Amino acid sequence: MARPSGRAARIQALRKMCASGAIVHIADAAKQLETSEITIRRDLSDNDSGILRLGGYLMFASDNGERYSLSHAQGTNTQAKIEVALQAAELIAPEDTIFIDCGSTLPHLASRIPQNANITVVTQALNIAEIVARIEGVNLILLAGIYHAESGSFSSETALKMLQEINITKGFFSAAGVHETEGVTCFHFHEVAVKRAAIARSQRRFLVADTSKWGKLRPATFAQVNEFDAWIGKPGHGPSPSAAP
Repeated sequence: MARPSGRAARIQALRKMCASGAIVHIADAAKQLETSEITIRRDLSDNDSGILRLGGYLMFASDNGERYSLSHAQGTNTQAKIEVALQAAELIAPEDTIFIDCGSTLPHLASRIPQNANITVVTQALNIAEIVARIEGVNLILLAGIYHAESGSFSSETALKMLQEINITKGFFSAAGVHETEGVTCFHFHEVAVKRAAIARSQRRFLVADTSKWGKLRPATFAQVNEFDAWIGKPGHGPSPSAAP
């Protein structure tokens, strides 16, 4: 690659490196552009390039050229999402109090909750709440607050306080990316506090994410893979035998 001259040329070269969802280490980028890491960080300091700096990595600030939206995500990888949701649904038992995270995968789990099994569902997601509210004999606790349309979820200090009083037997968590070194990630920082609080309150924790999430790095890390009892959808694996109800 010829050495780009000027900030605009370097940013254009960086965007090409990050094309198709690639994640580039800043040191590798600097080497390819024959410049310094400090120069790249300075080039990206105005946040107008469309490229995120997350730790030592560079990535597009958007997914497939568009910022994440729940409505868009609901139409992608549908069959894979249904398959992992079916596996997760097998773990739900009568008398459970379960947390169901936001996103486009877990509505497929919510719709498979058995009726009249004295199950309580805790969620911060409007799409989950709408499904659960129609299931007979299921208790719903909605962690309400400020509504974020892009993720279809709520966040608030009140929600975090509510979680401190709820004993969750099983938590089912979604992710937008699972990265080898940076952990389990999502697009929106407002999701992190609720996810972390629900992880802390869950006796058992399950990551429900299909294989398309592996290797993806999103802006906000909320957990490490080893914090979960099982990753449902992990490449080459099903639910851990120890995860049975």
